[in-house]
Amino acid sequence: MSQKIDPSDLATNRVDDLPQTVIQRLMHLERCLFWRGELQRADLIEAFGINPIQAAKDFRTYMERYPDNMEYNKSRRRYLPLPGFVPKLIEPKTLDEFAGIDSPLIPVAMWPLPNRRATPQVLQAMVAAVRERQKIEVQYQSMTGEKPAWRWLSPHAFASDGERWHVRAYCHTRNEFLDFVLGRILTTRHVKSSEVDPSADQDWITLVEVLVTPNPNLAPEKRQAIALEYDLPQRNMEATLNLRQSMLFYLKAKFDPEVNDVPAARQLSVKQLQ
Repeated sequence: MSQKIDPSDLATNRVDDLPQTVIQRLMHLERCLFWRGELQRADLIEAFGINPIQAAKDFRTYMERYPDNMEYNKSRRRYLPLPGFVPKLIEPKTLDEFAGIDSPLIPVAMWPLPNRRATPQVLQAMVAAVRERQKIEVQYQSMTGEKPAWRWLSPHAFASDGERWHVRAYCHTRNEFLDFVLGRILTTRHVKSSEVDPSADQDWITLVEVLVTPNPNLAPEKRQAIALEYDLPQRNMEATLNLRQSMLFYLKAKFDPEVNDVPAARQLSVKQLQ
């Protein structure tokens, strides 16, 4: 169960000849084997609403293609992974995947944080404005203003910092390209054709290289632990990321806040390369 997964092994075990619905069920089957260490036909039946006959076919298909991965245990009345089990269809990396699989033997709790969201009406209007190259009037609650204010935007792209979605747009109030949090757009109204050229947004079209490494102010053992956590190369504990210049602010704010001088709170050091 703890064997390292070789990506090339995944590539050589394609199931392109199977319907996508079957592939999805086989992937779920493999997730249960990997995370829970067991499964029954009822797991596929309940998860996908299929009948027992189809579930039996799926199990047979998996065992025919990957005979060294799974066996049926008669005494436990369950399918179990064999000692040499290696995932063929999935590449598990985080517990996020496991959290969605019910496992009574392994408790899982998640922080009950409120969701950051925008209304469907706002999302549809903003996506349409980007697609149609329109200028759109939005009511936006800025963190620097006391009350929501109407302004015209010419949006041209969307970006996520991993926690919330932004729309990249030319602001006709401030006469510059800026990021706007989608959840702070309260409503929209008029639209017009936009003559703003997205290629004029230099911070968006400019790609920068960023060097990421564990905070050098931490003890060597802690730096090593952080390198392992973020899957950084062990030889130098550094990784180079390519991202749009407009997103660099969010990367630094999340991992390398300048206002916090506590090394443990600044696990990663982020430095733009020339």
